[in-house]
Amino acid sequence: MISRYKNIMVAVDGSDQSEGAFFEAIGAARRNDAKLYVVQVIDDSSILLNSAQPMDTILAEESQRAKQYLEKLSERGRYPNMEVIQYIGNPKKALTEELPQQYDIDLIYVGATGKGRFQRLLVGSTSGYIVNHAPCNVMVVR
Repeated sequence: MISRYKNIMVAVDGSDQSEGAFFEAIGAARRNDAKLYVVQVIDDSSILLNSAQPMDTILAEESQRAKQYLEKLSERGRYPNMEVIQYIGNPKKALTEELPQQYDIDLIYVGATGKGRFQRLLVGSTSGYIVNHAPCNVMVVR
């Protein structure tokens, strides 16, 4: 285990578990005097499957909703060394490969799950995937 973390990432999706992870990550960032990256990934593959609207329209709407959510969350967190990131793509790949590499992440916080049981069976748990594939330590918050 690393004795001091420098770059902590927390994935948020609007679920109670992810908000719990957000506040736990703020505590860890304060204790470690670390940079905190708050990430919301917009899953573009699920957008394609669930709508007949043009992709650009849907992404613009989802991006606006995510931006408002992230702004409210960061106001509630009040941590000065925080960067908010909105990312469009595959959440599993983004949270285990792309973002940790780009931001030199050494600890990831994630909520246990934000999905229902049936959907987890179909697509797999994102948090479970992160635990098994992340290049750094992972803290799962229930």
